[in-house]
Amino acid sequence: MHALFLSSFGPCKRQTLPRRLLPLARALAARGHEVGLLIPAWDCPQSEARGQRSEVGGQVGEVRVIVPELGLGGGGVYPQLLGRLQRQIRAFEPDILFVSKGLGYAGRAGRWWMKQGGQIVVDVDDLEPAWHREAGRNRLAAWLLTRQEAALIRDATGVIFASHFLLAYYRHIRTQHPKRPLASLPYYLPNGLIPAASRAPVEANPPRALLLTRGHDVDAGALVQVWTQTVARVPQAELLIAGGWTPPQPLPQTRVLGWLPPDRYTQTIRSAAVCLFTPTKKPLVQAKSPARVLDCLAQGVPVLTLDVGEYAALVREGGGEPAPDEAELIARLQQLLTAPQARGRAGQEAFAGITPLHWDRRAASLETWLLQLKPEPSQAPLHPRLR
Repeated sequence: MHALFLSSFGPCKRQTLPRRLLPLARALAARGHEVGLLIPAWDCPQSEARGQRSEVGGQVGEVRVIVPELGLGGGGVYPQLLGRLQRQIRAFEPDILFVSKGLGYAGRAGRWWMKQGGQIVVDVDDLEPAWHREAGRNRLAAWLLTRQEAALIRDATGVIFASHFLLAYYRHIRTQHPKRPLASLPYYLPNGLIPAASRAPVEANPPRALLLTRGHDVDAGALVQVWTQTVARVPQAELLIAGGWTPPQPLPQTRVLGWLPPDRYTQTIRSAAVCLFTPTKKPLVQAKSPARVLDCLAQGVPVLTLDVGEYAALVREGGGEPAPDEAELIARLQQLLTAPQARGRAGQEAFAGITPLHWDRRAASLETWLLQLKPEPSQAPLHPRLR
């Protein structure tokens, strides 16, 4: 199979490219497929985009990475970029074009490829209408992008969703157009992980909890309740907060680290006794497949989380069980922080249970699903390599 992944964004701001597209592309390539990754770096500064051409362009493992020149323009508007994406797609001649998010240049290039008779699969990993508001886009831009994504989801050969919440959103899109048949077949594919060479020595680590956050995903009230009661029971406990968030009020025995570089990020995870999550139930958060949960599991660090969205789903897939409420979360956290042997066993179980979460397993299941795709009569038949 020739598979080409088309990103909607460059690598300098959003995390979908390094966290989802590239590892999935590499896992498919490892299964013997010819895989490419096409990156329109329109949202990166021109100087940074040129740097990405030399630093990212070429080969990453078995994946061919293509970063076209932006051409004339600025402020995200590059009139020549769409034509350059089209030429790269035609030159690669993919059996399946994976369009990430279906927005902007990527969405237009995906629509063009469908008109040429090509097959596309849209990969949806965010609740984009909510992100439009977070990004401060004006109403017209948000409306146009939402329509673009929804139309491509309806017309694509298939659609991949990174969360159960987004699957429900897909069904909502279907009901909005009852007179227009839906061509696309949905598939649930959460994020995956690449396991560490060895598990973290959590039984030897100090009684340290680690909260990894993007800044908008923390239920602050739940965290304050959980941590203040935990410290009252375990005075020697320590909480580290890594990411773009500061508690609304000072928390005892807490250090805020901010954003960490990759090497220190991994070291910080491996130095913890447990990873702690108190996710909010906002749709924007429930729609995400949280890579930070997977980062902890990949190192063999036990994960404690409330029963919310994909935080709970990933923990269950790895053989764990989320806490139904704050009281149970406090009890489990207290046990792991005070009993090194217990958290050592929990770490062993976490590391042993991550096999279903590997990116190679995700790629294998995606490969099976692709063989089930049936294009509409109006669309070109699947390429022989996909039959």
